[in-house]
Amino acid sequence: MSRLRSIFRTLALVVTVILGVAPPTVWAQDATPMATPAGTTAAGGLVNPRGFTWGTDGTMFVGLAGSGGDTPGPQGSPFTGGPTAGIAAIRDGEVTMLASDLASAIMRDVDWVWGVNDVAILGDQLYALLGGGGVGAGNPEQPSGVYVIADDGTATLVADLGTWVDANPVEYTPPEGAPNGGSFFDMAPVGETLWVVDAVNGQVLQVTPSGEITRIADLSEGHPVPSGIAADPAGGAYVADLTPAPYVEGSATVRHIGLDGTVTTVWTGLTTVTGLAVGPDGALYVAEMSSQTSDAEPFLTAGSGRILRQTSPDAGEVVASGLAYPVALGFGPDGGLYVSVPAFGADEGTGEIIRLEVPATS
Repeated sequence: MSRLRSIFRTLALVVTVILGVAPPTVWAQDATPMATPAGTTAAGGLVNPRGFTWGTDGTMFVGLAGSGGDTPGPQGSPFTGGPTAGIAAIRDGEVTMLASDLASAIMRDVDWVWGVNDVAILGDQLYALLGGGGVGAGNPEQPSGVYVIADDGTATLVADLGTWVDANPVEYTPPEGAPNGGSFFDMAPVGETLWVVDAVNGQVLQVTPSGEITRIADLSEGHPVPSGIAADPAGGAYVADLTPAPYVEGSATVRHIGLDGTVTTVWTGLTTVTGLAVGPDGALYVAEMSSQTSDAEPFLTAGSGRILRQTSPDAGEVVASGLAYPVALGFGPDGGLYVSVPAFGADEGTGEIIRLEVPATS
């Protein structure tokens, strides 16, 4: 039982937030200060919003992790699951549900929820990355993986990632052990495929529209907990790390993964990165869930989330600060920078998508 709890605790990625944690006196990333623009709410009333994308008509699709459920996982699992995840369609600020009744799982003692963790459009088809499925999460009828979403919201499994990662272990087993069902946090279209990050096992997977799964890169050495991915217009993708608790400041990195799996470090000195985007200016942008951390649990500092734009291999400038645990990050067709908040604690529908107007580079 204790081993199961240890596995699931790391899969949670974050720990319970206790307001008022004393911040450290030194910030790890020597970020250049700049004017922080006021954000506007693009959509509100969302139940744990995660990743998002846009259709050709400007409709924004947002993955909702949901609020878990009352169906317990196996003995020793701290999860309870239920069909509360979904996908919201947002047009002119109006929110409607495109897909509902998808698997969600909550670890109540840390209030972290898995569900539809990301959405992406490949060709003209919408896909969802479901991270709250499987027997271990109390959702035996819906495995964790990639699903295709029909126009009427029907979700059909394309790739059962949870089963695949257990059958194809990485080189370095995570400290919590394996098999563990994976923790699928983000995905991005790369060429004619989807690339997915598995945070707990430390790997990047490729999924084809026909459901073929292959490993693009094994990043498991050192247990970096990859969390965000963004396609490189020139080929391959960028992958950012959350890092494991206690989230040592400055220990997160962004790496480039080539189409052949070649791994190159491109940005260091970051902290608890959850979101990653390539801007219209070609620069990398990251969302730091908590830019300041503490030596004591829960390690995170409320209100210290921020967005950085890279200025050198080991530095960035602050685009926005004072955010409540930002999660996903992306540029919209209108040129605005969008971010979903908060990473946890929006079980009652207090989540938002915030739009930021990014200042021009100096």
